[in-house]
Amino acid sequence: MNLYQMIFKRRSVRKYKKEAVPEQLQGDIENFFNQLSPLYPDISTRLVIRNNEKGGLSVKGMWKVDAPCYLVFYSEEKEGYLRNAGWLLEQMVLYMTGKGLGTCYLGDTQIGGEDPDGLKQVIVVAFGYPKSLLYRDPATAKRLSLKELCVYKEEPGENVKNILKAVRLAPSALNSQPWRFIVYRDRIYIFACREFLPVFRMRAMRDLGIGIMLSHLSLAAEEMWVGLRLEVEAQMARKTYKSGTYVATAYLKE
Repeated sequence: MNLYQMIFKRRSVRKYKKEAVPEQLQGDIENFFNQLSPLYPDISTRLVIRNNEKGGLSVKGMWKVDAPCYLVFYSEEKEGYLRNAGWLLEQMVLYMTGKGLGTCYLGDTQIGGEDPDGLKQVIVVAFGYPKSLLYRDPATAKRLSLKELCVYKEEPGENVKNILKAVRLAPSALNSQPWRFIVYRDRIYIFACREFLPVFRMRAMRDLGIGIMLSHLSLAAEEMWVGLRLEVEAQMARKTYKSGTYVATAYLKE
């Protein structure tokens, strides 16, 4: 199964077996990351796997999960680095789901160990073999409906509808789904909701979630054989919006 199909099956896993992830599979995970195309190519990133099947690894934060392994994502602190992180990591967790591994994003968590020079530890993902179900029925996902997320200016075709279904399932902190869309037949205007607490932590998790959502949009467009171009329109970006901020316009060509 490919990454698009995993969008509909992946669930967040918080309980893991005390079972090591084979070195070969860990190598496959690292190789897959190295082949990914980032959202912003000028931002340097690095992914490190920290093993913890024997315990003893320093894991600090509000949302700790005991897992045999952790993905630790590092990045330069440049404009867009959080969206870039979400874009890359969501493809990673979908790939790992297809390999039989459970995953869980850990916000506000720090993993001990030497950090790469010049890079910041941005986000951690717990992973391993789950104690419970790996997959879910997409109908059970706790998400807002597309009617709540979208304003339809034109009736979209079936391909665009399918893209929106995949976008709707993007995970976010506290399932807040901090995005809204204005939908036309051949384009989608994307907006980020105003964070309900004006603190850096909430802005950071929102921007990370926006990157995750954009990765779902891109994967679904590729699956539907729909050309996708993401563009930040200067005229839209200059405007002030009451309930959020403009992110980009997704131009879709069938």
